[in-house]
Amino acid sequence: MHDDSLLQPGLGNPVLDALHVFRAALTAMSEPGIETTLPEATPMASLAPATWALLLSTLDANTPVWISPHLDSPALRANLVFHCGCPIVAERGKADFAVLSFADAFDLREFNAGDPRRPDLSCTLIIQLPTLQGGVPMHWMGAGILGERRVTLPLDETFWIERARRSAFPLGLDIFFTSGSCLLGLPRTTRVINARIETAPAYALEGA
Repeated sequence: MHDDSLLQPGLGNPVLDALHVFRAALTAMSEPGIETTLPEATPMASLAPATWALLLSTLDANTPVWISPHLDSPALRANLVFHCGCPIVAERGKADFAVLSFADAFDLREFNAGDPRRPDLSCTLIIQLPTLQGGVPMHWMGAGILGERRVTLPLDETFWIERARRSAFPLGLDIFFTSGSCLLGLPRTTRVINARIETAPAYALEGA
């Protein structure tokens, strides 16, 4: 049961805004590295508006979600159950979606990277960052990108190496990055390089 006193409204226009956010999420994955602004949801605990809007628009009773301890709260749990009906799981490997903070972004262990017969069953990560700019320039290449795209997420090499450890095409983790009301997508198939490091599906490490 949830505490009704913790419940609050979600999206301003639940139907139209949810469709808008869902469409924006699809676009973010089809055009990696391009920022888009989402309709704002009512502020929810420690979540950015884009994180909360994305959860409200993508989760349902069939999508178990893992929540970072850095972002978890009774209010968030109560509202997720009320608005989405989704199960909240304690084990990373059982999650279809996972919500991570900046502090969690450097440890992607145990999240399900899919099965060779059903790579689409991998976990989708939502990583909340303080900003979507200002980091070391990385060059993204692959489907949805003409040539290459320069992206400056505030993540160091540790994250990109960790992402590579969870990738072995067609397996991998699809990732949404959020900050404020903005969203940016990184599908598992995107190749990410700079002068010192290359992280791509072909660079998976054994024993990840």
